[in-house]
Amino acid sequence: MDSEKGKDIKRLVGLIDPSNQNEVWLKTLFKNVTKVKESEQSRFLDEMNADVVVALYYPIYDQYFTHGEIKELISFYSSDIGTKLVRSKNDGFTQQFTQEELNEIEQFKKTDTGRKYNDLLNNITHQHGESVKRYIDSLK
Repeated sequence: MDSEKGKDIKRLVGLIDPSNQNEVWLKTLFKNVTKVKESEQSRFLDEMNADVVVALYYPIYDQYFTHGEIKELISFYSSDIGTKLVRSKNDGFTQQFTQEELNEIEQFKKTDTGRKYNDLLNNITHQHGESVKRYIDSLK
C-alpha cells in the first residue's frame, strides 16, 4: 500500500469515515463473534485500528476504481458538500441540505465516477463485510 494509489485510498477511507466508525464496528463485531480467550481478546482489540480498516477496504477500492477515480472521490469527499454528506450519514441524516447542495450531490452522482461509486456501494459494503469476516477468522 506504499503506492500513490494506496496512499490515496487511505486518504479516501479517512474522508468517508472521519470518526473511525468502521474501527468501532470492527471491534464490536470481533467481540461478538470471536471465541478467543479474554487475555488474547484485548491484544487483538488493541491491534484493530484505522490502518486495519484501510487494509480491509484497500483491495476493494483497488479492484473497482482507477487511481484517477480515487482522486475524483477524494475531491468530492474533501469538498464542503462531501464533508457535510459524510457528517449527515454519521449523524443519521439529520443534517439539512439546501436545494443547491442537493443539486451538487446529484451532479456528482451523475458523473461516471459518482455513478460507478453509487452502483458499487452495496457490493463494496458486502465485500468489506467478507474481508472483515476473513480477518477475524484469521485471528482465531
